Amino acid sequence: MRALPSSILLGIAAALLAGCGAARAPLPTAAPQSVEIGEYRIEPGDELEIRFPLNPEMNRVTVVRPDGRLSLQFVGEVYAEGLTPAELAQRLREAYSKELRDPEVSVIVRTMAARVYVDGQIQRPGGYPWSRQITATQAVARAGGLRETAEDEYLLVLRRRDDGAQEVYRIRLDGGGEDQGQNADLYLAPYDLVLVPSSDVADVNKWVDQYIRQNIPITPSDVFFFGF
Repeated sequence: MRALPSSILLGIAAALLAGCGAARAPLPTAAPQSVEIGEYRIEPGDELEIRFPLNPEMNRVTVVRPDGRLSLQFVGEVYAEGLTPAELAQRLREAYSKELRDPEVSVIVRTMAARVYVDGQIQRPGGYPWSRQITATQAVARAGGLRETAEDEYLLVLRRRDDGAQEVYRIRLDGGGEDQGQNADLYLAPYDLVLVPSSDVADVNKWVDQYIRQNIPITPSDVFFFGF
């Protein structure tokens, strides 16, 4: 899943939402909604374990370089960015077939470079490691929780789709509103941006229109709203 660079996302969030204040009470818990993320695709900075079950002496741990490539014994450089672990394993089997007879190769992602970003009225804005189990409210908790100036009824999640369109979700912090199509919580996808508005934002739809549509380089028809 491709997204705006983290520096741009954080810059947008910092420009939109600024403030300070004391820590708030912990966020309430609610059953999160699942999200279709698809298979994980390798990115620069990922730490990979390459295993050769029949030739364990060739096992190694390596990091995907910024240019998306790996440097491996016997086969040299192999392009890995954008591939799933299974696709990379197949590419390596083909590459090593010239050196080994019927090579068996497996690829394990030990550490992922993917991040989610949290900004707005929270204690520690920034990027945090992504996992399939992290939800919007858990990401806010990792960032130290809400500030005193934060809106305590909802937060927003911005997601860039593969086709470039932007999705905006409103997450109800009290766990209610599911029968009206609003989200109690949401599992995050890589590079999602969680925004916590300030409590003085009276009209969330007006705020989204004024700030998100005008500050992110997309047209209104490219924005999809959920839970508004």
